[in-house]
Amino acid sequence: MPLLDTGYHHYDETYLGVWYRRAVISWNGMRALLANKWVKRIVGVCWLLCFVQTAVLFAIGQLLVPESFINDYLGMLGRGEQSFVGRIEEWLTEHPEVSVHTIYNFLFFQFANWISFFSYVLLAIVVPQLITIDFSSRALLVYSSKALNRFDYFLGKFGIAFGMLTCVWLGPILVAWFFGNLLAPDWTFFIHSSRALANVVLYVVSSMAILSLIALGVSACSAKEKATTSLWIGFWIVGGVFGQIGGFTKPWLQNISIAHNLDQLAVYVFRLKQDLYAAAEVVPGIGKSLANFDKIPAHAKPPFLRDPEMEGAMVGLVLMVGIALLIVTRKVRPEST
Repeated sequence: MPLLDTGYHHYDETYLGVWYRRAVISWNGMRALLANKWVKRIVGVCWLLCFVQTAVLFAIGQLLVPESFINDYLGMLGRGEQSFVGRIEEWLTEHPEVSVHTIYNFLFFQFANWISFFSYVLLAIVVPQLITIDFSSRALLVYSSKALNRFDYFLGKFGIAFGMLTCVWLGPILVAWFFGNLLAPDWTFFIHSSRALANVVLYVVSSMAILSLIALGVSACSAKEKATTSLWIGFWIVGGVFGQIGGFTKPWLQNISIAHNLDQLAVYVFRLKQDLYAAAEVVPGIGKSLANFDKIPAHAKPPFLRDPEMEGAMVGLVLMVGIALLIVTRKVRPEST
């Protein structure tokens, strides 16, 4: 028996893997952010929009129910409006594989874009809580003393940003899709809207990953929270201003805007223009409108019905992510604190 009992003994419990340690970083960061009142408000607004989206999908499904309150209300419309709605109902009934996908694809394209605004706002609060706070508190020395390397630390911090974006962006979209189909009059809505779901998940998950990586780079630029918050807001807003100017002067300036680049990605993934032409083949009213629509100059058409400019958008996004990773790699070191 030793003269001094230190209390140390052999550890015989279950060993936890490295992914658990990475998850601890992410979970603790998310829990701290979810306690912020402004984060709660942003999350609440996004889930309120989820409820609105579900209600819209439910109303569309009720067009197929003859005695629904929606059809009772439509009975009070004029003859022209009733004729157009009647063609939509016929389209939904006779071509559900086309109509359900087209309607869901358009609605979730719009829904994802509405929520994207709140994602940018949320990241203004999240950015200082990623790496900036560790610079100011010298917490990197503590992390480096644990069984974690820089890659583990990077994944944990990435998980904070990605997880928060899931709360306000991907989560409401998945819930709206599920309950919108659950309340539909026909279970086949789940099948017919599956491609729209794949489109929105591909776009949103890709955008969340890109934004999370860029947010890490911005957060690693300074040890002052106000500085990184201002840098993120400036990067978002000033880039948007250059994007607007580029639309009238030099088109390549538009790719300075991260919002513009992600919008081009959305247009490329959802392909709403193709849906519109497919709908025109079976709905006469849409076909007549589309003939006049084709005569409109490209710059006067809605952005989501233009051809996406993917080359410039991809170059812009790759450069932004590359610069962010370079900043994180060079600045996130224990000795830098």
